[in-house]
Amino acid sequence: MRPTRHRLGALALTLLLSCALIPSRGASQTKRPSATSSSPSSRAAGGQRTLVFAVIKYEAAESPAAEVQIEPITMVVGGRFTEPPVAGLSEAADAERNEKSFIAEYFRPGRTYRLLFGGGEAGKVTVKQYLEPGCVGLVASATADTQAKLGGEVLALATDSDALGRGKGTRRAPTAEERAAALALARTLFRSKRVAPSALEKIKTNNLTAIDLDADGRAELVGSYFIEMQPHFPQHTALLIAEPRGASFAATLSWYHFGSEENFELRRLVDAVDLDGDGVSEVIAGGSYYESNDYFVYQRTPTGWRVVYQGGGGGC
Repeated sequence: MRPTRHRLGALALTLLLSCALIPSRGASQTKRPSATSSSPSSRAAGGQRTLVFAVIKYEAAESPAAEVQIEPITMVVGGRFTEPPVAGLSEAADAERNEKSFIAEYFRPGRTYRLLFGGGEAGKVTVKQYLEPGCVGLVASATADTQAKLGGEVLALATDSDALGRGKGTRRAPTAEERAAALALARTLFRSKRVAPSALEKIKTNNLTAIDLDADGRAELVGSYFIEMQPHFPQHTALLIAEPRGASFAATLSWYHFGSEENFELRRLVDAVDLDGDGVSEVIAGGSYYESNDYFVYQRTPTGWRVVYQGGGGGC
């Protein structure tokens, strides 16, 4: 039996153990928002194709060579974000051939990729084998040679690019003060969505990470939060990016969703890296639904953070 794919992470698994939120690759096709693609703002290399993968380890482990799985997030081709060739998500006539070509080239056993963590190089991943999906998706098992503490909700990126993530990684656990500031912002967001005061006391942190996105020496905070309105089933979910403002923080991205079961949606940090060479890291988030998943690339613009790409992943 092949490993279960596209799980939500150790914390979410504990919370959702008796529910069908994990993309189980079961029977019916689950709806999810349509994928979009856009151009990175400027400096991605001309016609060169750059691959970016999510690096996922479902259990925390001390071994730096513990097995992980990698899943393509996007390909940057000619300066544009494009979707990986997942046959079941593509309407192209040659979708299956493209998927097979991708597997043969990029999931070849022994192929290595640079592992990125917090915007900097942090080791490598080596492909073991392609994992045949139950329904739709592109995933390979791999080993990770890294000192980054991956596992559960702590994911990383991998790439075939020699240029991405050449600086020092800045990702770290938040301080107690940062946790308190981020939680206060999450509470404010939920309150603005008219969540009942009694429910506000049930806010839980899915993940909170401190990372210097703009290389100014001060960390931004990226956090995902949820509120369970029934046992083991989050209904209110949120993703925040908070930037330093004096001695505190201000939310510069506030995403919120309400829904359960087939309408469930969660977004959580994968990692961040400067994809377009403008000096500000893009934030890459994973989207989880009832029986599917995808990825988002958030880019900071003069008017705030916006989604410039949505795609990848898989589902049933």
